[in-house]
Amino acid sequence: MYLETISLIFIKPCTTGGGRIKFRAKLSNTVEEVMPYLNSVIKTGLYIPSAKTFTYKIASHIINIKDDGLTCTQLTNEAQCYEMIDHIKDLINDTWEQRDSITPFEETRDRPNALQLYKLLPKTNCKACGQASCMGFASKLILGTTRLYECPVIKEEPYAANYKTLESLLQLLGYETEAD
Repeated sequence: MYLETISLIFIKPCTTGGGRIKFRAKLSNTVEEVMPYLNSVIKTGLYIPSAKTFTYKIASHIINIKDDGLTCTQLTNEAQCYEMIDHIKDLINDTWEQRDSITPFEETRDRPNALQLYKLLPKTNCKACGQASCMGFASKLILGTTRLYECPVIKEEPYAANYKTLESLLQLLGYETEAD
């Protein structure tokens, strides 16, 4: 077992409000050497080797691991904090145990921006998605407040060729691209 414990330091309200909470915890040891493996396993994560940080999302929760510290946001209650701690501990230990079958990825992935997404959208400004423009839709996609399937035009010709590229970029950000 690589990581023995994750100890809760504090729980407090998220700065974004909405009745959500966040926590900070201390890892029993640093996980710097596990991060390149996590970066291979969690392809939507943001690994910054020079800062020794790994950040990723699970649903609306943002998890940041740095040195021997951990933060997690957008939780609903204390029980969920402890569930997340157990999940992260299992993830780190399982990843480490399977490291022989994982090729570590030691680079920071390029993250798309709104302009890159906009260039792949139809640019019709049809408003069928509920946004005033395709650029507005692209901005909402980056924020995760709208989904690709909400653009009814993107799967039609001649725009369909860009759909798969957009889908891949959004998945890199950790967003679902299909309707439930």
